[in-house]
Amino acid sequence: MGHSNNEVDRAQELFQTLAHPVRLRLLLALCGGEECVCDLTARFGRPQPYISQQLAALRQAGLVADRREGRRIFYRLADARVCAVLAAAGLCSKHQEAKTRPCPRECA
Repeated sequence: MGHSNNEVDRAQELFQTLAHPVRLRLLLALCGGEECVCDLTARFGRPQPYISQQLAALRQAGLVADRREGRRIFYRLADARVCAVLAAAGLCSKHQEAKTRPCPRECA
């Protein structure tokens, strides 16, 4: 049992973030590599502000990272373990997992 309330609270927030179907689909798309917001908007057929709002929630949860190139913003998975979680749920193929960047810190 040895998990603190703080750890459990963080896990609960993470799973709440993952419970949104569009956010899950965005993470699946990013398992294939970095994507521009404009490409994600076209892929999902949703307005850009809506996609940006969902990506902001994923960024706040530490699941994605972004970079700006001129007027474009690109998103990528912040941690390769995201695809491992999606694979465990049966959502992400092994091929997609292999395309992600290695975990930037030691995985415990």
